[in-house]
Amino acid sequence: MLLDMQEIRKSFNAGPVLHGVDFQLERGQIHALVGHNGAGKSTLMKTLGGNFADYGGRIRIDGEEVVLHSPKQALAKGVAMIYQDFSLIPDLSVADNIGLGRDPRGKLPGLISHSALRKRSAEEAEAVGIRLPMDTPVRQLGVAEQQLTEIVRACSQNARILVMDEPTARLAPAEREHLFDVMRQMARSRGVGIIYISHFLEEIRQVCDVVTVMRDGRIVETGAASAYSVPDLARLLVGHDDIVAATANATARPSSGKPLLEIEGLAVAGRPPVDLAIGAGEIVGIAGLIGSGRTRLARAIIGDVAASGRIRLAGRDLPRRTPQRSADAGLVMVPEDRKVSGLALASSIEENMAATALAPRLSRFGIIRAREKRALVESLIAKFGIRPPDRKRAVGTLSGGNAQKVLVARAVAARPKAMILDQPTAGVDVGAKGELHKLVELSAAEGAAILLISDDLDEILALSHRVAIMVGGRVKEVLPREGLDRASLLAAISQGAPE
Repeated sequence: MLLDMQEIRKSFNAGPVLHGVDFQLERGQIHALVGHNGAGKSTLMKTLGGNFADYGGRIRIDGEEVVLHSPKQALAKGVAMIYQDFSLIPDLSVADNIGLGRDPRGKLPGLISHSALRKRSAEEAEAVGIRLPMDTPVRQLGVAEQQLTEIVRACSQNARILVMDEPTARLAPAEREHLFDVMRQMARSRGVGIIYISHFLEEIRQVCDVVTVMRDGRIVETGAASAYSVPDLARLLVGHDDIVAATANATARPSSGKPLLEIEGLAVAGRPPVDLAIGAGEIVGIAGLIGSGRTRLARAIIGDVAASGRIRLAGRDLPRRTPQRSADAGLVMVPEDRKVSGLALASSIEENMAATALAPRLSRFGIIRAREKRALVESLIAKFGIRPPDRKRAVGTLSGGNAQKVLVARAVAARPKAMILDQPTAGVDVGAKGELHKLVELSAAEGAAILLISDDLDEILALSHRVAIMVGGRVKEVLPREGLDRASLLAAISQGAPE
């Protein structure tokens, strides 16, 4: 037995989160750990990663009982973690992040050999079949390349146990398949035990040997991954059939017509111009591979990156755009990276949610109406099913899925005319995804124009009235939802894309 966790208990101020959990991992095994947001799976893995010194229970690695009271102790015992929210240093290069803490010495005392560091980092990436721009600062990478950088760094630390928390949440289909190949190689040829946390139930069956389901801080069931269907796992996750059915049966509704958000000749430096119109009450999905320019286009629309062209909202031009001016005009964006550009992690749920709604809904003559603010936030917490339902809770202490709900709720709170949603359900469980889908459809039903960007092609198909195919920074074509399926959509976004 490579890993044996027995009777693991952990409590926070609000009460117990783990109730005596047992978890085992064999050498060379890919073991899925699944559960709804707040089920305790990330807390269990953070305990293994040495993040909590006050856990109860016992942990054995290769038969040796170990005490893991710090990440350094965990790493020394061969436990490497890839967290859902990245732990990279944005201003350092890819090579520097991969080699962080293992800097090769230079010719003089106290100096680092950067050439040796770059060479070693490139070799470590090559060893797991990943190619990255080693000299590029991490902040200039897309989310997918940042995820791959995290993976290379973890693999370079000679881990015996590798914990991967939602590693494919921001990856396109081709990148996911490549990651699965890397995982299989590590497990089979190097004997690494991999604990794999994911809300994508189909890929659990595809890549994992064993699956353990958690609910409310306890183990519900463990068995061979191949023995479960997706509906089986979904029912175990949520404990009933209602949300599963809602997610499976989500369908797009007809558009209400008249253009509300108009994008005319919008060109980001080095990219061809884009024209797109979205009607009031319409959801237009953008489907494309990583690097196709989807997020950059979205940021250009709200004025977060420089671009030429024209944006009209409800018939009015939006000149000299900035994210704040766009939000004031009724155009808001939910960014793909909630940790870096989306949420203030140290601030409360209340302060995060109210941020974009303060001016239009909660203040008069510059004075914030505290009672209305509290009522709005509490209604959003209930509406979005955020757990725990504590408006004063710091967002940084929430599970990834609940933090994502806060981010989407903040956009909805402003009652915008138009919304851009970039990966709105990344890292959330099947139940929360169904809830968020309903809320996106509700916003459209209330008249908002919605631009949806997602790597989840099923999500694009479930929500969109029309789908814009983006290849090489340009919108190649816009197709009606009717007649599209996952295979045809994947073929459309892959055609003409670089290998």
